[in-house]
Amino acid sequence: MAEGRVDYEKRDQVGLITINKPESLNSVTVLMLGLLGDAVAEARRDDDVRCVILTGAGRGFCSGTDISGGRAETGGQERALKQAAALDASLSRRRAGWSFTDLAKPTIAAVNGVAVGMGAEFALMCDIRLASDKARLGWIFIDRNLVPDTSAGTFLLPRVVGLARAAELLFTGRIVDAQEAERLGIVNRVVPHDKLMEEAWALARTIAAKPPLAAKWIKELLYRGLERDIESHGMATSQLLNLLLQSEDHRESVAAFFEKRAPVWKGK
Repeated sequence: MAEGRVDYEKRDQVGLITINKPESLNSVTVLMLGLLGDAVAEARRDDDVRCVILTGAGRGFCSGTDISGGRAETGGQERALKQAAALDASLSRRRAGWSFTDLAKPTIAAVNGVAVGMGAEFALMCDIRLASDKARLGWIFIDRNLVPDTSAGTFLLPRVVGLARAAELLFTGRIVDAQEAERLGIVNRVVPHDKLMEEAWALARTIAAKPPLAAKWIKELLYRGLERDIESHGMATSQLLNLLLQSEDHRESVAAFFEKRAPVWKGK
């Protein structure tokens, strides 16, 4: 089986990251995790990229960790265990490199099919999730005697769907279809499969047209707010608001309002 790759392209101030190993529904290897980190780093470095879409090639979004380890060959089970251990070590070392929650730009998961295990984690780590009507999501770690590997399932999922619903999904490993995922709040909305990328691009372009500095700090406040008490969060909000009030882009927004024209954002 091919090792797989992670593709990156930029269009209209939007970065598109595609997990590309369609023959295994985009299961992730150690190498691919590194490539994913490289793609996220490229989007992070490029100030012209103001929103990022994550999707999968072919019929799947990401079917989780590749633990095949050459099952058809002698010693395949041992290789599978080593592959899983290597992925865990890579996750620990490189999390800050590929974590979408740590990317200071809005992110959209375009869930085009199966998203289970690490794939469900990747989707959850994106700020907004659009799902094809063919998508299925599940945190199946318990069936491998594991906990969610990126910690998104135990940190973000309870905050998205509530503790009891998260507990049910994690304890059972149940896979939900797109419609149930929408009802639970796991995905923002479900769209027809053949319209998914069109919808994702349209949303990404809308976000990319907004001032990037404000978008960056909104994301910072959203995620840090999960960890802070309301008083410290209010203080952090005031500090960032004061910075934005003094920014070049805020002055531009006021000028554009009075001059009845579209603002030109510089990210300053």
